[in-house]
Parts: sequence; structure tokens; C-alpha cells
Amino acid sequence: MKTLSFRAQLLLLMLAPVLVTTVVLGGLAYRTASEAVREHAIQAVGIAASAREQALLTRLHRQHERASALLDRADDCVRGPERVRCLQGVLDGFVATEGVRDARLVVPGLQPLLVGAEARSLESLTPLPAGQLASVEPKRGPERVYDMFVQRGGLSLGLRFSATEQLEPLFRERYGLGQSGETFLADSQGVFVTASRYPGPSGERWSEPIDARPMRACLAGRDAELLALDYRGVGVIHGFRHIEELGGCCIMAHIEQAEAFAPVRTLRTLLVELALVLAALAVGLSIVFARRFSRPVSHLTERARALQAGALDIVVPAEGPLELKTFAETFTKMARSLQEATQERERLLREVQEDRARLEVLARQAQEAARIREDLVAVVSHDLRNPISAISMSAGAMLKREGLQDWEAKGLSRIYSAADRAIRLIRDLLDSTQARVGGIPVERKPLDFHELARHVVEEVQLAHPERHIHFETGGEAQGAWDADRMAQVITNLVGNAVQHSPADTPVRVRSRGEEGAVCLDIHNEGPPIPAEVLPTLFEPFRRGRSAGGGAMGSVGLGLFISRQLVEAHGGSIEVRSARGEGTTFTVRFPRASPAAATAPYTDTGRGWGGRGSP
Repeated sequence: MKTLSFRAQLLLLMLAPVLVTTVVLGGLAYRTASEAVREHAIQAVGIAASAREQALLTRLHRQHERASALLDRADDCVRGPERVRCLQGVLDGFVATEGVRDARLVVPGLQPLLVGAEARSLESLTPLPAGQLASVEPKRGPERVYDMFVQRGGLSLGLRFSATEQLEPLFRERYGLGQSGETFLADSQGVFVTASRYPGPSGERWSEPIDARPMRACLAGRDAELLALDYRGVGVIHGFRHIEELGGCCIMAHIEQAEAFAPVRTLRTLLVELALVLAALAVGLSIVFARRFSRPVSHLTERARALQAGALDIVVPAEGPLELKTFAETFTKMARSLQEATQERERLLREVQEDRARLEVLARQAQEAARIREDLVAVVSHDLRNPISAISMSAGAMLKREGLQDWEAKGLSRIYSAADRAIRLIRDLLDSTQARVGGIPVERKPLDFHELARHVVEEVQLAHPERHIHFETGGEAQGAWDADRMAQVITNLVGNAVQHSPADTPVRVRSRGEEGAVCLDIHNEGPPIPAEVLPTLFEPFRRGRSAGGGAMGSVGLGLFISRQLVEAHGGSIEVRSARGEGTTFTVRFPRASPAAATAPYTDTGRGWGGRGSP
């Protein structure tokens, strides 16, 4: 591919700043204008929603005030035979003028006065919560209704209005929402109270409420404007208002984003056309200037090539316009600078090589320090285990003595508990060190996995008598595994389930045999494990928070060691955790061949296989 001529290169150098500036300025103008258009459209939807809210509240307050005034007029009816006729006339006039569908007036000493086919059903109305003016009845047919209850002294008035007649007109006006916009009212379950403009898959029936994100936010008590899909699955601008005065209903105002943001597309077209005009003008001017300056520069090309070939001591003659003379002098200075830079580069290369050697020495020292720390943990943990075990055994023996005073028994219990926790910590540290250095060895022996799991669960149950641990088995569970290590895994997982779940919930442990393997499921009903914690759950020194405020005697190695022991048996461990489902650890152990076993499993009273309790 041929290289570009100097004239073409000069032309590109002149064009590039102009074109970049045009693009940047056009982009900034487009971004500013589009944001203004978007904000105006969103604000218009919010104003439309607020206007419907104001109109609805005005209508409800007016109806509530008229109902209260009716009770005042009812007190004016004279007592005597004409009182019932007077009250009935007042109620009939109110129903006719206010568009009430059903009404029920209760006056002490008289039978309730009824108007409307379903007026008797208003008998169940009770005073509404403070601040609530009316309540929307659940949808039972094509027509939606809402009820109002007013009480004063011994008088009470129950009213039922048709939402179609009273509220529908408030939501027909689409001013500010363009051609595609709509407003409607939904009840506290997300079902249409007023008619929607478009057919959709939800909102028409009680069993299929509107499940759009803005509707859920509105029903939760929020007022906002946002961009999301509507009940049809179409992208719209939502403006919603929570109406507590109507029992938690929601006013929704929509306009399709395609219509609301149409001015943005028009603006983009205009800016593109303007940018093309400016680019064409820049190209023409650049061609003129490129021709003027390219002729003298061609005389310098030959010297420049010599400089490129490595002649750093070259002197470029200065000729032509002032700019080109300056350019020639710069070439000469550049050649000298390149010579000095070459020498400096060689010096820096030597320093880099020396620094690399020093870094390698430091890396080896860091590796040696890490190895020393691992050895120190292993040695100290091993040497501490025997004296702490002696403390634990001595404290246990002394606890069995009779005649101990209360303060002596409490002190010995604390010593025994602390020593037991220290032994577990030392065991975890030793297993962790061994896992990271060379892996934890396992000694396989014939074993009934169900019996092992049952025994371990019983031990954990004894340690936590206040909790309920449900254990069940299924299938055949004979195989060859390391009983001590298997018991250690089961103890860790069941103990974790007890620790991280509420005290009034059960822990379920299921041991089941499958073809070629046995599986163990441990489930608890505690809070779900956060999603960001799951990827590092089995890493060392990761401590969770239990339902009771944290684990005592733990350094965060239990799950790490459990996974190492499971993998040492060729198995796998998984965890599932979700809100409402609890947390389940599933461990799968492949069955080993009988030839891998050396002796049958027996419970010696000193742990599994005689090597001590896990």
C-alpha cells in the first residue's frame, strides 16, 4: 500500500481538528438539547398526573362535604309522623343531584332509609381510616364502584358511586400527553378502575393485575416519573401518584416514548446536515492551504529520509517561508535530540535490567517468608494441641466430681468450653495449612454413610437441645470413605445450618443413596446468602454472620476445609440460597471400590475409626 503524499498528509492534518471540533460541538449540542427535550417530556407527564390527582381529590372532597351537609339537613327534619317523609325526600334529592347509585341513611329510632337496587349491601360499611375519603370495591363485573361513609353523632350515611360515571370523565382528557397518551385510575391491587385506552394482557381481572414496575412502585406509596414498559409491554413515560384518600389507589399518566422523544430525532437530523455542510467547507479551505505549503516542503523530503535512515548528524538547510525555515531548524535540533535520546535509552535499559534483578530477589524473599509463616502456623498449632487437650480433659474430669460449688462449676465449664473451641481452631488451622501445602490425605474404609450421618446429627442435636434437627434417609449408602473426615464435613455443615437460622425453625438433613454416589442435603430457613458472597463462600477466612450475632470460636475455615475434604474424596459441594426458599448445601460423595477399603467402620467411642472426634 503506497504511502500518502505530503500534500495529502497536510490536508488530513488540517481537516482533522476541524472535523473533530465539529463532531464534538455537534455532539454536545445534541446531548444538551435532547436532555432538555427528555426532561420537558417527563415533566409534562408529571404535570398531567398531578392535574388528575388534583381533580380526583377535588371531586372526592366535594362529595364528602355534600354528604356531611346532608346529615346536617337531616337534623333539621321535624320530629313526628312527617320526619320519615322529610328524611326520605332529603335523601332522594341528594341521590338525584349528586349522581349516587345506592344510598343508606341510618337515623336513631327509625328503620334505615334506602335508595338504589343494592342499597342493602351498604349495611357492611364501617368508618374509614383517618385521611381516607372513600374506598374502591373489588371488581365484580364490568362496572367499578366506590363507597363513601360519613358519620355524625347518631346519624350515618353510606353512599356508593359509579366510577364510570363519576371518575371516568376526569381521565378522558389527555392534554399534555400527545396522541398516544392516556390516564387511568387503578385500585390498590393494580386492577383498572377507569377504562384503559389500549387493550392489554393485564389489569382487567382481579387475578391478573398490572405487574409493571411503575405500578408496583406506586402501590408501595411512591410518587414519581420514570421510563419503563406499560401494561402492554410498550416503552412509555410513566407519571404516577399514590392516592391514599381512595384507599391506596394509583393515578397513572402515560405517553409513548417514541412520540415524546420524536423532537430529539428531528434535532439529530438537523445537526447531521449542519455538520456535513461545515465538513464540506473545511475540505475546500484545506485543499487551498495544502497546495500553498506543500511545494517548499517537498525540497525537505530528501533530507528527512536521510534523517530517518539514521544520519543523526545531518544539517537540514533552512529555506522557503518563515514557517518552513523554522521547520528545517527544528529538524536539525531533532537529529541532535535523537542522538542524545539514544544514549539515554541505552542507560535506562541498563537500569531496568538491574531493577528486574532486584525484583526477582525480592520475589524469592517473599515466597520464603510465606513458606516460613505456613511452617510457623503448623508447628505452633501442633504443639498447642496437646497441652490444650490436657486442659480440656482435666476440666471435663473435674466437672464430673461431686460437691462442686456453683462458682467452681461455672469456672470449669468456661475452661472446658474455651479449651474445646481452641482445639477446633487448632484443628482448622492445621487442616488449612495441610490443604494449601500438599492436600489433606484420606483413609478409606467400608462405611454405611446413613449410620455415620445419623450419629453425627445426634451429636449436634445433643449440643443444641433447643433446636429441632430432622433427619431422614433414602436408598442404599454402602461405600468406602474416611469416616473421620466425612464426620467433620457433616458436623461443619449441620452446625452452620443451626447457627445461621432462626431458633424457631427446623434444620433438615437428608442422606440419600444414588447410583455410584451418596448425597447429603442440609437445609435451613435462615436469611438468604447475599449474591456477592456466594462466589467466595468456600474461600479461607470468610466468616458469615449468624442469626444470633456471629460464630464463636471460628476463624472462617469451616467451609474451606469442608470443600477440601469433599474434593479429597472426589466429590463436590454446592449451595443454593434464595429468599423464601432458605439455604441448602448439597454434598455428593462418589462410592469408592471395595478394594480401596482396609477395615470396616466401627464406633470405638473415640470418634470415627479411632482417630478422635471431628
